[in-house]
Amino acid sequence: MSTENRTRSPLGPLPRRSSWLAGGTLASLALVMVGVASPAVATAQNVQAAETVRAAQEAGGGSDCTTSNKKKQSPRAAEEAQAGPRGGDNCQGQRGPTGPTGPRGPRGRDGEDGATGATGATGATGATGTSFCVDIDSVRDNNDREFKAVNPGDGNTYAGIRELSNGGATVGPWTWYDLSTNPDGDYPPDACGVSIGHQANRLVIEVVTQGGEIWETFCTVQPGPGTLTCNGVWNLDVPQPDAGDPDIRRATAAPPVRPMDPNHLPKTLK
Repeated sequence: MSTENRTRSPLGPLPRRSSWLAGGTLASLALVMVGVASPAVATAQNVQAAETVRAAQEAGGGSDCTTSNKKKQSPRAAEEAQAGPRGGDNCQGQRGPTGPTGPRGPRGRDGEDGATGATGATGATGATGTSFCVDIDSVRDNNDREFKAVNPGDGNTYAGIRELSNGGATVGPWTWYDLSTNPDGDYPPDACGVSIGHQANRLVIEVVTQGGEIWETFCTVQPGPGTLTCNGVWNLDVPQPDAGDPDIRRATAAPPVRPMDPNHLPKTLK
């Protein structure tokens, strides 16, 4: 019978040569033993691997506290994680209470004063405006001439004259003389009220200033029609009115005398 048709051993094919018998038999037995013990060996290996993973996680090297948190953390959470572990469910401890406020720092240096702005130049004085003092006075003491003085509101004082005829029924044009143009005349620039008087061919024109002073000047009436000679020199009246001048108010009136009843006799006659 050939070797191919022989009943094969349950331990596997036997070697054809006797020199392989011992080694082949031992190899087959080893294989059988390995197959029988493989479930227990695998279980032991799984237990050992699980213990190794658990120990690594407890030491802080697991993915739950390191890898996954780094991927899901916000920028602020990453900064807090760098500051140190805080424990808790996410491997970070609770935030501690706020520390006390530190002492106030020293006062800073005072700033420098700003530069002073340039002062603008003063503008030129404007022209004198129109005065609000307007006044007029006149005199006609005969039937051949009329005289007038006026402050028309332009800051000047004028004297005027005109001829009359037919008993004053016919009047001629006015001739005006500016009494405030003499540079040496001391004309008061704030003259306001004005008056005029005439006597023996001589005119007196007076003004009162806004400050209450009285000034006067004179003109001479010439024989020719509508002619005056005025020097335009103004003089301050002396003295000026003063609060100390005599009081001309009435004294306290005596009680009225009661009329006597004619039917009543004095006590001395009773």
